[in-house]
Amino acid sequence: MMDLKGEGGIVFSTKTLRDVHLIKLAWIIPLFTIIAAVLIHVLAGNVRDVPFFISEADHPGLERVVFTSGLFVSACFQCLLSIRLFFLLKEKARPRILLFATILGVLSSTHLAVLAFADMYDHISLHIYTSMVVFHGGFCWAFLTHFALPNPHPKGKKLRLLSLAGALISLLVMTISIGRGVRQRREELDSDSNIIPLDALQPWIDVAAPAEFILFFSLLGCLASFSWDVHDDSSQLEDTSIE
Repeated sequence: MMDLKGEGGIVFSTKTLRDVHLIKLAWIIPLFTIIAAVLIHVLAGNVRDVPFFISEADHPGLERVVFTSGLFVSACFQCLLSIRLFFLLKEKARPRILLFATILGVLSSTHLAVLAFADMYDHISLHIYTSMVVFHGGFCWAFLTHFALPNPHPKGKKLRLLSLAGALISLLVMTISIGRGVRQRREELDSDSNIIPLDALQPWIDVAAPAEFILFFSLLGCLASFSWDVHDDSSQLEDTSIE
């Protein structure tokens, strides 16, 4: 039995996953998943070129096991976090904006669960679609949730705005760079829709791949920034119970 409206966190039968721990799990698990998968990918000698896209670490082998399992678990926690924040903040937030943000949060996290299994080597079309939803949806979720809060915690607000700015700039750089490469290599792309000639696109990947990593870390920063807002809310609950 799971109660998403529990006081102080999500209640699983007799156990409670506290809000601050839920947020930590939502950003720490994907952080260590990607770092571990990338390191294994490099040490195993499977690197195609440097720099490379994050998804290239979803290569057959141990790195794929880490990549897939870690991102799937991350998706579960992020989906729970999106819904939990709705119940936790709806009394003090702008309800319509928060509701729309929650829908986007659930949408992006469920697509992340699919992305965990849709590797770029065997399922390129599904991979591109899900990754676009995850990146754009995750950004929009953080943006709308931030502006749904009338009085966010100053520290959380600062980190969130910096993270959102980094995410937006890197998202634009990545999209523009790889878009130019695709247009210039259109003939090679059209030859087989199931294969992307990454080597041919490497001059643009040199720009797009670092931007993707910055985007990834920026979105994790957005997730972590809500720790202060949740802590504030938990403190208010404790003060109320004491009174």
